[in-house]
Amino acid sequence: MKSAHEVREQFLAFFRSRGHTIVPSAAVFPQDDPTLLFTTAGMTQFKDVFLGTGRRPYTRAADTQKCIRVSGKHNDLEEVGRDTYHHTFFEMLGNWSFGDYFKREAITWSWELLTKEWGIPKERLWVTVFGGDAKDGLPADEEAERIWKECTDVDPAHVLRFGRKDNFWEMGDSGPCGPCTEIHIDRGGPGSDPADGARRESGVNAGNERFMEIWNNVFIQFNRRADGALEELPSKHVDTGMGFERVLAVLNGKSSNYETDLFQPLFRRIEKLTGRRYEGGQSESDVAFRVIADHVRGLTAAIADGALPSNEGRGYVLRRLLRRAARFGRQQLGMSTPFIHGVVGTVVDVLGDAFPEMKARRDHIAHIIEAEEKSFLLTLDKGLILFEELARRVEKESASAIPGAAAFDLYATFGFPRDLVELMARERNLSVDLAGWSAAEAKHREASRGEGTGKWLVDPEQLKGLPGTLALAHGGTGSDGLSAAAKLVKIVDGRFLILDRTPFYAESGGQVGDEGEIRGDGFLFRVSDTRRMGDVVVHVGSIVEGANPPAQLEARVNAERRRNIMANHTATHLMHWALREVLGTHATQQGSLVAPERLRFDLTHPKAVSAEELERIERLVNERVASATTLQSTVEKLEAAKARGVTALFGEKYGDEVRVVDVGGYSRELCGGTHCFNTGEIGAFVILSESAVQAGVRRIEAVTRGAAITRLQEQRRLLRDCAQALKSAEAEIPTRILGLQEQVKELKKGGAKKAAGGAEQESQRLLAAATPCGKGLLVQGVLKDFPAAELAGLCDQLRGSGQPLCGVLGIEDGEKALLAVFASKELGGAVHAGQVIKAIAPVIGGGGGGRPEFAQAGGKDKTRLAEAVAEGVNLLRGALGG
Repeated sequence: MKSAHEVREQFLAFFRSRGHTIVPSAAVFPQDDPTLLFTTAGMTQFKDVFLGTGRRPYTRAADTQKCIRVSGKHNDLEEVGRDTYHHTFFEMLGNWSFGDYFKREAITWSWELLTKEWGIPKERLWVTVFGGDAKDGLPADEEAERIWKECTDVDPAHVLRFGRKDNFWEMGDSGPCGPCTEIHIDRGGPGSDPADGARRESGVNAGNERFMEIWNNVFIQFNRRADGALEELPSKHVDTGMGFERVLAVLNGKSSNYETDLFQPLFRRIEKLTGRRYEGGQSESDVAFRVIADHVRGLTAAIADGALPSNEGRGYVLRRLLRRAARFGRQQLGMSTPFIHGVVGTVVDVLGDAFPEMKARRDHIAHIIEAEEKSFLLTLDKGLILFEELARRVEKESASAIPGAAAFDLYATFGFPRDLVELMARERNLSVDLAGWSAAEAKHREASRGEGTGKWLVDPEQLKGLPGTLALAHGGTGSDGLSAAAKLVKIVDGRFLILDRTPFYAESGGQVGDEGEIRGDGFLFRVSDTRRMGDVVVHVGSIVEGANPPAQLEARVNAERRRNIMANHTATHLMHWALREVLGTHATQQGSLVAPERLRFDLTHPKAVSAEELERIERLVNERVASATTLQSTVEKLEAAKARGVTALFGEKYGDEVRVVDVGGYSRELCGGTHCFNTGEIGAFVILSESAVQAGVRRIEAVTRGAAITRLQEQRRLLRDCAQALKSAEAEIPTRILGLQEQVKELKKGGAKKAAGGAEQESQRLLAAATPCGKGLLVQGVLKDFPAAELAGLCDQLRGSGQPLCGVLGIEDGEKALLAVFASKELGGAVHAGQVIKAIAPVIGGGGGGRPEFAQAGGKDKTRLAEAVAEGVNLLRGALGG
């Protein structure tokens, strides 16, 4: 048996010995690519190189990359867990050549590793090559085919040609592309007689489990222009990707990826948590085990890199993964309490050596997932209630099918799969509009596919081949270098100006981009933002004077704005240090914003930061500000910096050489941003607020320099105004307010007693006028001169009468109308107040809802109040059977 660690290391060692630089996995979500929600392949972190906007200090690379795929070819989310080899989260082993070696080396090394190093039987391997495409005028890739047949000992009959769909890779509608050659393995099974060659050949690329692709070698040799035409690239690249989970299963003679040591420890942990046993079959229980194991791996990887579940973008995808896993746990394994967070530690045990960021954030990941699980259990119950309302509405309309779009929303929002919705519908003698479901699902898939919602700032085609910009604002300290003479490289659409060098800082690591001006003879370009695309710095703005920029220009940064940003950035480092001093080492940065007017810092912490703790943090930072400590900025090797304890931020993308910003030896962080020369330039540091981002993540906002002084003066002015209004000394304000609160409390008690007496009298009057109806009594009325604030209390008194009753009441509240519907528990759920109020609220031009026992609504049209009450009475009469 080969362990996952052993196979991973053998792959990296193989390519290290062939001159490849071993690079760490990038984050599971790309930070500098607005077109992608997640890292979907090993090449994602090298996309700028292929686009021609970035470079690396090496020409050969290899790694194992964390990937998440939630849609696209072979990645239908609903199929994960049902077959043996598809996953939402997986590792991709890969090797790359950037203008170095090409087809011969890539092909022969692939074959050597698989058959000689790993000993996979050659007769089980099949190879595909590009067979040409008439539309593009491309011939078959005879070069790759010839290399396979002449330079390896693959069976020539196992080298097959396929068309553009299977064997031509493209990054997008335009950009780098080229033919690919794939290696497939015949895993055996029915019809696997070696003599049955034709049958075996027909199974390759046929989408079955027997013939499985394990390695793809892409030869990037063309560029597709915007008009669709292809052109040869001057520099050709190799991009390969091998599914780690798949090859590990193959090397261990397993028919399923889930039978390896990547998953088996997870199954043992889930067994312990659920009391159920994993049998490795196709039962719904076994599918649930696989879904939970797969999804918790993806969640662990994403949260470790800094992503969080939410209601949009990649956060929404993570929330869906968690809810799908939780729903399988509840439906198939009988788990009605949170348990998935209990698997995180085992995931970290399995993957933590390869991806140390998981080890460092183990507790944080488990806390986030547990909070999401608790939230979803409440949401799941709400979904069941909504289904009941939906079914009742369909029955009321005498229809036979639940609308497909509404049914699909139960899946998309509450995690209900189609089979569960259909089962619940059948229990009420209803069906589901499957055509409507499919249409809604297609629309949803298009909206939430694995691509990001953003677009490139500038079409990468416009930047291809441009030299990298010499960035003068590269993370140094002090205010020098705010202007520089530069040469024009290119201007795009009059809005994007590119220079050979620039003092402007491009947005990165939470620090916003610089603003300023670029001047030349008769020319002025006002810069409103600065961004980076690969190695090219793009100045975003508009032409104020002139039309075409001259060759020689002067770039000048807005100096005061930069100084404010530097103060806020250095203060962010000091606050990070102070947070860890006060709260503990678990308090790490989750995200930040460094802007000229304020700073924002998100941190991992399980509860609110107390007022006393905030004061201590603020005091620590200001003590360091007063010390006027000089900052030190050095360039070091990444691994050496980490080894001496320098803080690296999770999810950040670092090169082999990094800049270290050291403040007095107590705060040392990897940072490419701009900073003060010494801490005294911060002036003052004032915390504005502390709030929750979500469970386990807190947010602190603060200001420095002039903004801090302004804030202190505002607080002093407010304190003075309060003292004057309360006619007391400033030090006595808290005592004075407490005294006033006690007076208000006593006055409220007197008013409440009076209101309770009025509600009691009104309750008795309404009960006396109630009419028998079917299963109980029916109460109705439009009340005159009754306080709106006491309407809910009146309904509670009526419901607590001990009689089976329900009712609808209306009152005028100034220019508005209010409605309330209630039902006592003695009716046994025959009436759902929330559904009734939802039906009658539109009559008064409003909306509302609520619980089965009580609901209320407001509207603007008080002239139709009696009509709304009458309609409510009719609905209640029908529910009571009267």
